[in-house]
Amino acid sequence: MKNNKLNIYFLVIILALIAILILDKRFLPGNSPSPQLTKTNADLIGTVMQLIKTDYLEEPNPLRTTEGAFRGLIDSLDPLSAYLNKDLAARYLKQKQPAETTGLILFKKYGIFPLVTAVLEGSPAFKAGLKVGDNISAINDKSTLNMSLLEVNLLLQSADSDSSQPIKLRAVRGTDTLEFQVRADFSPTREVTIFEEKPGFLRLKTFSIYPGLSQEIKKLLSTRLAQKKDNIKAIALDLRDCPDGDYEEAVKVINLFLKADEIGYFEKRGVKELLSCPDKPSFPTQRLIIWVNQATYGPAELIAGVLQDFKRAKTVGIDTPGLVGKQEPFSLPDGSLVVLTTEIFSLKSGVKLWDNSVPLSVKLSFSQDMDKAYLDRTKSLLASND
Repeated sequence: MKNNKLNIYFLVIILALIAILILDKRFLPGNSPSPQLTKTNADLIGTVMQLIKTDYLEEPNPLRTTEGAFRGLIDSLDPLSAYLNKDLAARYLKQKQPAETTGLILFKKYGIFPLVTAVLEGSPAFKAGLKVGDNISAINDKSTLNMSLLEVNLLLQSADSDSSQPIKLRAVRGTDTLEFQVRADFSPTREVTIFEEKPGFLRLKTFSIYPGLSQEIKKLLSTRLAQKKDNIKAIALDLRDCPDGDYEEAVKVINLFLKADEIGYFEKRGVKELLSCPDKPSFPTQRLIIWVNQATYGPAELIAGVLQDFKRAKTVGIDTPGLVGKQEPFSLPDGSLVVLTTEIFSLKSGVKLWDNSVPLSVKLSFSQDMDKAYLDRTKSLLASND
């Protein structure tokens, strides 16, 4: 009975590996040599699995081996797809929005360590001394190498049972390995902050594209424009360090500045879902600059990309990761969960914002004083009337 059960687990693994070969063939560029799923390939996989079963130094744990196969199959698809075991699946399904975090914004592809793309000011991670460019190699002594980005983020969020417990992080910085302890008790601000950088130039800052954001922007700008009359000549929408949010709200933000029957589309297996901004814009003529960086993800990339695509705004900053896609969770019978990217976004011009940065009008290099760099280049843009 035990051997029969083991055979079933190994069959699942073989099928998973065959699926990997199919995916490889499907997604390779057309001019690349693609592997053929022949009987020889399938026999090779079967031979390898049989060797593991009969000649490995000990009998493999079927549950752990199967989970490893699932994890490798799903997590390697793209940065936002993930396989979650039943414990993490339960945590994912009941997570609060917004969740308390350590203040780290991370980017990760399968098989590499998570990269710190931003550290939110005032957060536990900021106070502990973590920096942009650090690689998080372990969380609570568990290697992050083969984790998904979703799994890493879940482990760095507060849980009801252990929200007061510090999280142990190991980070690689250059040639040094550093240890940190941080708590997940930081809540990023969910409001718009307005700054007057110089007379006639306002900057609006948000860390999330949350429901209601468009109305807050409309209220703030309407008030300031009424106070200053026609003295507001330019507006900067600061979307740096803005990793999450709602796509419907992103479209509403775009509609504040632009009216268009089609601004782009999400695509799922050849079926396109067109997005539009049909309402009369509240601010159709104010000059607009958008700030983005390596921690501008998803809905924020959608806003920047569309407004730049329609030449309604200039984009200033650092390449974004290209994560404008939608994910769906699929529950498995054992309580685990598969989260798959099911749709990706393209601008009306045809440029995909998936694995591609938002096109930049002015590209910056990373420096120690990024605020000054953004402000200086924006002022140059405004002065040149470009």
